[in-house]
Amino acid sequence: MPPQLTLSRTVVPAGDTLTFRGSCFAPFERVVAELHSHEVVLGWFTANAQGVVRGRVTIPRKTGPGYHTIELEGRRSRLELSARIKVLRAKHEQGHSGLGQYGWSDGSNGSDRAGGQGGPGSHDSGGWGSSHHDSALAATGSDHAVAVGGIAAGLVAAGVAAMRAVRRRRSS
Repeated sequence: MPPQLTLSRTVVPAGDTLTFRGSCFAPFERVVAELHSHEVVLGWFTANAQGVVRGRVTIPRKTGPGYHTIELEGRRSRLELSARIKVLRAKHEQGHSGLGQYGWSDGSNGSDRAGGQGGPGSHDSGGWGSSHHDSALAATGSDHAVAVGGIAAGLVAAGVAAMRAVRRRRSS
């Protein structure tokens, strides 16, 4: 069976929790769970004898809305598993906008929330919630692409400004 990361949900308000299951780590390996766009350690976990790690993490309340990546990395095996999630504004910031219970505008009411066991940052590798969705997503793109695009746009703007300055000198 290939390595796989499964999340209890892929849309989550900042400040809420989600549970995960990752496979193919070394037996009893220490695994770090991170949130990427800005690297944030969500917790450390230990794989079981079969190399499966389960846990529950809290998405920091300060996380900006948008797409982010959850990543699990085995310290010994260096195995990296990742999945994209969509973070919504924190529940207390959503107000009365007419959206669903957790701010979904797609008609859902947050019913994809999993029960899960353990608390935020739990180091327990047991206990998977009573319901979960096997919605592992491939990580695509790169957060570095935005930075490279911004640098490229800045260089183009600087080139345009330099060309205009040269043309003004020639015409005067």
